[in-house]
Amino acid sequence: MANFIKRLSLRVKLVSFIVLALVLVIVIVQLVKKDEVTPAQAMIKAGIEQLTPDRAAVLTGQEWKPSSAGADGFSEALSNADYTLYVDPATTQVAVADKRSGFRWTSNPSKEQLEGETVKGNLLTNLQSPFVLTYVRTQGKDQTIREVTNALDPKIKKSISANESLVQVTYTLPEKNLSFSIQYELTKEGLKARIPTDGIKEEGEYAVFSIELLPYFGAASAKEDGYLFVPDGPGGLIKFEKERAGVSRGYSHQVYGLELTNAGNWSRSGERRENIAYPVFGVKRGNNAFVAVLTKGGDSANISAMPPGLKSTFYNIFSGQIYREEYLYRMSRLAAPMKAIQKERLQSDREVEYRFLSGKDADYVGMAKSYRSYLEQAGKLGESIKPVEHVPLTLRLMGGNFAEAYSRIQYVAATTFPQATEIANTLYDRGVKNMDIIYYGWQNKGDYDLYKRFPIEPKLGGESAARDFISEMRKKDIDVMFEDDFVWINQNNSELSGKNNGIRGIDGTVFIDEGWFISKPERTVAMAYETIDKLKDIGVSGILYNWVGEMVFHDYDKSLIGTRENTINVYEGLLDYTQKTLGHAGVYRGNDYTIAGSNIIVNMPSESSYDFMVDETVPFYPIAVHGYTSYTFGDGNLRNDVEEEFLKAIEYGATPSFFLTHDESRKLKYTASGYLFSSQYDKWTDRILQEYEAFDSLSGLYAQRIDNHEKLSKDVFATTYEDGTRVVVDYGRKTFYVEKGVGA
Repeated sequence: MANFIKRLSLRVKLVSFIVLALVLVIVIVQLVKKDEVTPAQAMIKAGIEQLTPDRAAVLTGQEWKPSSAGADGFSEALSNADYTLYVDPATTQVAVADKRSGFRWTSNPSKEQLEGETVKGNLLTNLQSPFVLTYVRTQGKDQTIREVTNALDPKIKKSISANESLVQVTYTLPEKNLSFSIQYELTKEGLKARIPTDGIKEEGEYAVFSIELLPYFGAASAKEDGYLFVPDGPGGLIKFEKERAGVSRGYSHQVYGLELTNAGNWSRSGERRENIAYPVFGVKRGNNAFVAVLTKGGDSANISAMPPGLKSTFYNIFSGQIYREEYLYRMSRLAAPMKAIQKERLQSDREVEYRFLSGKDADYVGMAKSYRSYLEQAGKLGESIKPVEHVPLTLRLMGGNFAEAYSRIQYVAATTFPQATEIANTLYDRGVKNMDIIYYGWQNKGDYDLYKRFPIEPKLGGESAARDFISEMRKKDIDVMFEDDFVWINQNNSELSGKNNGIRGIDGTVFIDEGWFISKPERTVAMAYETIDKLKDIGVSGILYNWVGEMVFHDYDKSLIGTRENTINVYEGLLDYTQKTLGHAGVYRGNDYTIAGSNIIVNMPSESSYDFMVDETVPFYPIAVHGYTSYTFGDGNLRNDVEEEFLKAIEYGATPSFFLTHDESRKLKYTASGYLFSSQYDKWTDRILQEYEAFDSLSGLYAQRIDNHEKLSKDVFATTYEDGTRVVVDYGRKTFYVEKGVGA
């Protein structure tokens, strides 16, 4: 009995010891987690406030009483120093007269223009309406069937209200218990057209799916002199005189790219496209033009351009406002996917500002300069960059990355910190006196687990070597930025799960692509905040953010639904915090919401998508941002056409960029950075020095705004800067020359 009690006592003590050990482990884990900044804390510490968008007020009880109408049925509704707005009470069509030029912009083709129209039915009535509404059922069967209507539908009731500054037209479908309003307001630059979200009423089983706002505003015939401007790549023109192939489907693409959380979009993403980086479109008709900026709700809108023969005999361009998405969902893993419509409407005002141009300003250059003015007025352009003695070379250095071999993860180093010092010093000593260095693959195991970045990879030299490298560069006044990705996480390699940290699709499931999930924007901020805190201590000058400048998305988490607009707000705040804390921030591609917060944009698109619609690529976006942020195109060692892409960078005002390694690039072949196929620096040094000398000859233009761009002949283009200096690029001779301006 005594032995039994003794054995029992020992067992109790052993169990107690195990329990105590488990408690200690839990306490230690909790203490570690306690030190981690939560997403909510990071948002507060970074000074990023939750988005609270303003909503336009809806007019009530202020009936508009039109004055005597003209022969065309239009009555004057609003007027300012430069423009007059007219409304036809019967059709609710609108027109804007430009008092400066005498030109009249109309929401729809006139009766005379429609005499030769060949389309019938809804296509013909759409041509005569200020909108095209698509609506769906929200209850019962057939919820994915879309119905289309317009202002000429006899079942629609129209009412017009007005005050001293705006006119509001309300459209009601009594049988559907559905209504919405369009507001018109004159500005110093032209016209604002707005759909206030508070004016949308869905009080039955029908709901708004999308609204095409002023789809035929400024529509032109094929016989006119001019073009449509589309935001394709740096900018694209669809010329009126061009013969169109019958296979063209028109141009219709979502601003900032398709919604990633909607699996249904992936079936449509087979073609290679340059996503729209700036919500702008335009029309040139002879000596008159407009540029339209989606000033509100552009993140949830399509920009569409149609040639004659598709929906009418006219060229037209417009915005299609997205209020709901059609998506695929599964009842079970074994069941085939079914289509459904998003139940909750996106609650945001939609606004398009038409800025009218005439004379010498009525072209894509005038449009770009007007867009630049808008960005400046809206505080979205940032401060002008400072003049430099030498153009900065963007020197991108690949430290290395992980590879999987023999069931284990190993890091393959291609450029250690001492080797990075060697490369930079070599280039500096040979004449490259200004560099922006961006260092890749510095994280522990590289891209393997982007939740656990630290300590800095030992095979590169670790934190001590990183400090020495940065210190050495500072002696030469060279900034060192680290590249990082806080958006995509591979949950197969990380303890950070998609269930709690990944964005969710409309069906409520976490969006996962082959094990990768997209971090909630607030979690992105938390990871970046902690990283910035540690990098600041070793002297890093900034972060180049992967994906932040390239894509936006919804997050349909039931606890806190986040819109694309919310994602933009968070990313803007993160860039601002990074600049304030480290000094610099950068992004890839450079969607327009990143301009003010970015010191550099890497790999800005320099070419269009080459589809059947775009006839000519133009530097609209470079014209808008040059002098406010530095930008690069493709890296000099990774080009498809070495000479032509070099000249394009010269023509469009980009800065030189090379992506290099110290060792042979084949070391990276089986790593996550295997795409870097030709990067060994000593093989590229002579080419770098040759190109840098050419770019550096334009150093006086680095901080200037672009004033003009011209096509002088088939292969010759000229870019003029604000001091009058003109850079002429000849693609036929594969050279360029500079004509100094009077103010140079």
